Amino acid sequence: MQESVLRNKLNLFIENHGKIKYIKGSWQMGMMQYSCVLSSTIKNQNINPIKVEESIDIIKKNTGMFSNFRGHSLFYLSNLLSTKPDIENSFKSILSIYEKLKTTGFFNDAYLPFAAIIIYENQDKMDADTSIEKTKYVYDFMKKHHPWLTSSDDYCRASLIAIHSKELDNDLEYIEESYNVLSLKGFYKSNNLQSLSHIMALDNHKSENSLNKVVRIRQLLEQKNCKIDGYGYPLIGALSLLECDEEQLVQQIKSVSDELREVKGFGNWAVGKSNRNMISAAIVASSYADCLNQGSNVDEISSNIFVEIIIAIEIATMVAIIAATSASAAAN
Repeated sequence: MQESVLRNKLNLFIENHGKIKYIKGSWQMGMMQYSCVLSSTIKNQNINPIKVEESIDIIKKNTGMFSNFRGHSLFYLSNLLSTKPDIENSFKSILSIYEKLKTTGFFNDAYLPFAAIIIYENQDKMDADTSIEKTKYVYDFMKKHHPWLTSSDDYCRASLIAIHSKELDNDLEYIEESYNVLSLKGFYKSNNLQSLSHIMALDNHKSENSLNKVVRIRQLLEQKNCKIDGYGYPLIGALSLLECDEEQLVQQIKSVSDELREVKGFGNWAVGKSNRNMISAAIVASSYADCLNQGSNVDEISSNIFVEIIIAIEIATMVAIIAATSASAAAN
């Protein structure tokens, strides 16, 4: 990967983080501000505080006081809508998908708006009604195999799998294989491992070599004192989708994390070391995906794979940040 690509991505991330403070009420974001900043940065977009505030007002105008769209998803969705030519109609479309998800049997909580967002954003790949139907199919499969682990925090990955899977039943079986094999390779059977196994559905190779790569990346991160906590395991899965030198990849994550530590708002007390490592991993991984996708020898199939990697990185990081936010709230 060209270092200039990574440097530009990191600079954009820092620049976007600086813009967040100009959004009215941004102090309420907590950890979700990093998800907003990453979402824009991964897509190589600049945050526009004025348009974000406009989007917030539209969301509040179209929802009640206790709507889940005023919770974790408010700023993330406002940032997303700020890039749309017709903010209000875009939000109403997401709201319509959200209502359909509820009537399909999904529990109405803070994660459901994110599933609606994913389905809305991928309508060029699959129409919303089909996405909802397949998302329910995937979620029911997860629930059947892991009834005590599966909950609403799996909605986003269920949508991701439903939309991007080319052979759904085979991919679901591979998820189970990944869960069992990785549990024998040092990952504790847990919700974190289940989340990681979901990301492996996007693996183009679906082999034991791929699962060994996941193990190596985790070990390399720990050896470099750049550990990512359990709720960030899906991001390690997203990293494993990249075709690159693993040691170089991890060294670059370490370097970005060390540099971010010196930026106000990213010290160990402000964001936490593991969260900073996770953010750094997302920046590096998306830089690789960008660089590979721009290569002259990339065909349409490969290009689609890189798009899926970018989405996997964003979803894995977003859900991990929500999990970190919830864990912090519970501790307090």
